[in-house]
Amino acid sequence: MKKVRGRLWLLILVILASVVFFLPSYQPAYQTMPGWLKEALPNKGITLGLDLQGGIHMVLEVDEDRAVEIAVDRSVTALQDLITEKKLAIESTKRTAHDQITMLAQDADVKASVEKLVDNFPMFIEKQSAGSATTTVWELREAETKRIKDSAINQALETIRNRIDQFGVTEPIVQRQGLKQIVVQLPGVKDPKRAKDLIKETALLEFKMLDEDVRLDLPARVMRDKEAEVLQQFASKLPEEDQILFERAIDKDTGVEFRMPYVVKKRVMLTGDVLSDARVSIGQFNDPYVSITFDSKGGQEFERITGENVKKRMAVVLDNTIYSAPVIQERISGGRAQITGTFTTQEANDLAIVLRAGALPAPLKIVQDLTVGPSLGQDSIDKGVRATLIAGAVVLIFMVVYYRLSGVIADFALILNLVCLMGALSALTRR
Repeated sequence: MKKVRGRLWLLILVILASVVFFLPSYQPAYQTMPGWLKEALPNKGITLGLDLQGGIHMVLEVDEDRAVEIAVDRSVTALQDLITEKKLAIESTKRTAHDQITMLAQDADVKASVEKLVDNFPMFIEKQSAGSATTTVWELREAETKRIKDSAINQALETIRNRIDQFGVTEPIVQRQGLKQIVVQLPGVKDPKRAKDLIKETALLEFKMLDEDVRLDLPARVMRDKEAEVLQQFASKLPEEDQILFERAIDKDTGVEFRMPYVVKKRVMLTGDVLSDARVSIGQFNDPYVSITFDSKGGQEFERITGENVKKRMAVVLDNTIYSAPVIQERISGGRAQITGTFTTQEANDLAIVLRAGALPAPLKIVQDLTVGPSLGQDSIDKGVRATLIAGAVVLIFMVVYYRLSGVIADFALILNLVCLMGALSALTRR
């Protein structure tokens, strides 16, 4: 008798626990519960999937060739620093193909010294002399190219996961598909456009110096979507080591968005991969800006760069768009800087998110983009509940009519199993 009583109490406790854990899935009852009990329970019920509560489904493709180009460009920058350090007479060092670097020396003796530099870059192999006694062409090894492409996919996968985690989507699906595609499913997203922009933004942060020695009669303002005309107009007048980038601005009187062109040196002084933190702050005029913090290596490099370029202008560039181009008044120590611009608080928050999560190794292209409306999900839920109730009632009645007492016992066991199952699913929901 005592054994039966103990089992009965255990059964009652399991049923009560299952009902209590299931309550967050039924919001009207959950809202009436005391605060201390809410703290002890999961703060949400059973999470519905993309097909039930709606959301977005995307298939993204990584631009692998661009990832190789970015890696080669970084090697070009490192190579230029090494040439400057060794004081070699080199006329030009540049990327001439997505996986090649071409160096033009002033004479054949210098070329011999240049060829020794390949020991510092084992990922490259000398391809040819291009028919010249002063030209050297290096090509990225095939194994290194494959490694960069595979690494780009894995890094993009991890970066997207980090961004989505900070965006606050419940139980997203981010996984690799095939050789260079990534599948992203975000259930319950209420602002699909913002989520897509946040995911696919490359967020390549670069610090570049303005070339104030070049005198081009650039227009002070360029209307939006007219940048290509300006680039075409001044392409022949622009030095090879420079480029024209645009800063986004808004006319405070009319609210019209326009662009301001600047001549910027192509050489990257510092990149965003040395950031340790990025967060939104409010300026003295209640305008939001992003405060960034460098790691120890980045802080030392930023201090050196600002010290060598006092009274010169440095552009803060994100995805080839200038956010600000302030004059360096003095050496900046402490490893901190600011990104200011004409953006809203939400845009500043999104910018901080992508900077904290890290830059994508290469641009992403949306191959497939599907939006599942919540009305379709609710319709599926209603039909599923209706079908379950009708089919369940028919089964319960049949069991009682055909098996009598045994059927009642089986029905009771089936209901207990369903209650315990729903309670367990709710209890396993993460906070």
